[in-house]
Amino acid sequence: MIIFEKNYNKKFLKYVRRAIDDYNMISPKDKIAVAVSGGKDSIFLLFCLKLIQLTAIKDIEIVAIHIDLGLDMDLEPLKNFCKKNGIDLIIEKTNIANVVFNERKEKNPCSLCSKLRKGCLVRVAKSIGASKIALGHNCDDVIETLLMNILKIGKFGSFNPHIDYKDKYIHIIRPLIYLREDLIKNLVEKYNLPVIKSTCPEDKKTTREKMKNLMFKLEETYPESINRLMTSLCNIDMKNLWKQRDNHF
Repeated sequence: MIIFEKNYNKKFLKYVRRAIDDYNMISPKDKIAVAVSGGKDSIFLLFCLKLIQLTAIKDIEIVAIHIDLGLDMDLEPLKNFCKKNGIDLIIEKTNIANVVFNERKEKNPCSLCSKLRKGCLVRVAKSIGASKIALGHNCDDVIETLLMNILKIGKFGSFNPHIDYKDKYIHIIRPLIYLREDLIKNLVEKYNLPVIKSTCPEDKKTTREKMKNLMFKLEETYPESINRLMTSLCNIDMKNLWKQRDNHF
């Protein structure tokens, strides 16, 4: 079971609650489907939401969903964690890895894999009557996406903390957006949360990984750069945004 020392550090949970409150992520009676890949962020998200359910918002239901891509991951640690903490776990087996790597032989496999996983996740979440899907994106992910959009696409923006898919009758929420990746890693180790080693052949080879390295270099030169970039997403100077009919660049 989730057990803490008497005076455990509640600061990290304060930032999770702040994100939930700032973007109205959770409502009474919500059934929240937590997407758990096996990585540190998703297991930490499940841990936080279970703790919030135990100590603060007790009238919510939490279900963990793992989309099995067909990459032969050892899911026993995740199964044991969920069983010990009274969390229902749904494992949805798919052939996504085979489609992406063998049938389609994608040059950019991450994009297709993400779309297929998301579609499967939404379908399973709706089938169990979930009102929200919780994803484990953290502050670093926010900035990496912002940098990718600026440098690769030429637009300013990142993913939204809370998306209401009215046509799908479900919401996507990201409660970890105020927490840095290093902090999450340290807390996962501190509370001995189970992390499953990735078996994806594209692990650490993505554009996002390059953006992560760029972000670290920015932070080395400008220590407050990550906080400033996060602030910029909520502090857009509309008067000085360029407006033109066509993109001439």
